[in-house]
This record gives sequence, structure tokens and C-alpha cells, in this order.
Amino acid sequence: MYLVDTSVWIHALRPSGHPAIQSQLKPLIVNGETAVTEWILLELMTGLTKTERPETFLRWFLPVVRLSFQPAWWDKAWQHAAQLRQHGVSPSAADCFIATVALEHSATLIHCDRDFEAMKIVLPLQTLDWTKCLVVS
Repeated sequence: MYLVDTSVWIHALRPSGHPAIQSQLKPLIVNGETAVTEWILLELMTGLTKTERPETFLRWFLPVVRLSFQPAWWDKAWQHAAQLRQHGVSPSAADCFIATVALEHSATLIHCDRDFEAMKIVLPLQTLDWTKCLVVS
């Protein structure tokens, strides 16, 4: 299972989005291999334009698996944040939350966010870094 970060969905959902990301993500969606968290959906909802309807947007995500976050995992997220800081890594609270979800569900995190690669130095996070897709050759 692949947990797809907001940083990838942003490039995948817009008609003007990045074609390489769109082409790589589409088969994963079609095969039912992608997932989101409620937090990722919230981040995406905050980026809707005035003409985009929230219900239409959320309907698009119906076939995408939603990975839960258990209340007991807050302790793990806090520990991850503290460990990362001790090693000089300072990701956002949202990124710590998303990484914890990925770790607890043994999901590979697909992202375009260098913070997740920095987190891998400390946490056993499995990632696919798609930032290379954004580089124009």
C-alpha cells in the first residue's frame, strides 16, 4: 500500500499538474494501491479554488483507501518528533503525523517533500521520492 502525500496529490489532481506524476500515480490508483489520511484530505481541502466544490472533490477520493490514525499513536508521533529534533531534523507537525500513519500501517510514503527523506535518517520510514519527476531535463 502506498500512502500518497499532499505534495503528490497537488501535482496529480490539477489539469495543469505535472504529467510525469499523473502518469505514475494513475496505475496505482486504478489498482487500488493508494491511500490517504484524513489529514491529507484536510490539507487538500484547504487548497480548493473558489470554483471547486468540496463534495465533488471528496467523491473523487471514495475509491482511495483511508488509513486511520489510532489515538494511542499520538504518543508515537510525539516520540518521533522528539527523536527527529534530537537529530537536527525539524519537519512540520503534519509531516510527523503523516509519517506516523505510514509507519503504523507499514505503508510506503510517496511524496515530493524533502522533509520525509530527512526523516528517514532517524525513522524506519519507507518512501518513494517523486521530486525527481519535477526536475526538467
